[in-house]
Amino acid sequence: MMNALIDKMNKNGHRVYLLSGQRDGQGSYKRVFERYDFPYDSGSIKDIFESIRPDVTVFTGAYDTGFDWETLSRQESVRYMAGLMNILSACSMVGTGRFVYLSSEEVFGDPYMDQISEEEPVSPKGFRALALAQGEETCANYRRTQGTDTVILRFDHLYWVPEKGKMEEFLCFRMCLEALKTEKISANSRRSLSMLYLNDGVEMAYKVFFKERPEHSLYHISSMEEVGELALAEEVKAALEAGVTVADTAVGAGSRLILNGERYKEEFPCEIFHHYDSGVRQVVQFMKRHSASYLTEEDSGAGAAVKMWKHIRVIFKALVS
Repeated sequence: MMNALIDKMNKNGHRVYLLSGQRDGQGSYKRVFERYDFPYDSGSIKDIFESIRPDVTVFTGAYDTGFDWETLSRQESVRYMAGLMNILSACSMVGTGRFVYLSSEEVFGDPYMDQISEEEPVSPKGFRALALAQGEETCANYRRTQGTDTVILRFDHLYWVPEKGKMEEFLCFRMCLEALKTEKISANSRRSLSMLYLNDGVEMAYKVFFKERPEHSLYHISSMEEVGELALAEEVKAALEAGVTVADTAVGAGSRLILNGERYKEEFPCEIFHHYDSGVRQVVQFMKRHSASYLTEEDSGAGAAVKMWKHIRVIFKALVS
């Protein structure tokens, strides 16, 4: 997300400043005019904002990789909210520019049968989803009480071509990884969702960043293209072009999780360039080409080519010190 945003900003002639949220300065991003390696709750944030006076501040929220939600969920929730409030406070004191908060469909944890509108109350499940929902409410409160120009964007099941060897959480990645490891894909035929390719999501978000007076403070960014989990698994299987089986794990009642993006589309006419069938094919073909980078020696059941590659690596390590 961060790289896609930076790339889009630079192509449109904007000067990009990056607040990494870290003290050690790990990670690198291209085409950043200036980078600040401070935690979000640092006392220096106010000075940074007074120096830059940004036109738009984007808090990546749901897509910020600087938080460990797997092992430190409770502690990260506190750190997340403290950092967000510190940055919002700095924006409010500077008094200029728009603050954009990036959220996701994760704030809806209950099953839904209809598309979810912006008026639907959130139902977060788990520390991460709860932190995202609390972040939305904090932004809304700053808008009401401080007059801060805050806008919340909820993205619907974003996905992208992953980096080589990097683990991701979105569904088609997990399905492809399971297929590479076990030659099987598990899917629930009673569930359906809507997927949005990262580049399309960034294009849609950019229109909100710089509109002079958006009509609303909350938008759903969604393709609204419904696909069932079972159909998605078949897409992954077809793209792999290998002997993979699809197992239906359906239990319980059916559910749909699709954000209704009509409010956005009425105000910002747009076109989806990456439909889920072509987007999923790109993800799977990339993972197939670089399958060895996603598998460990402990993974069992991988394809014959991967198994042979593992044996060659073991022999090579034994022969060459």
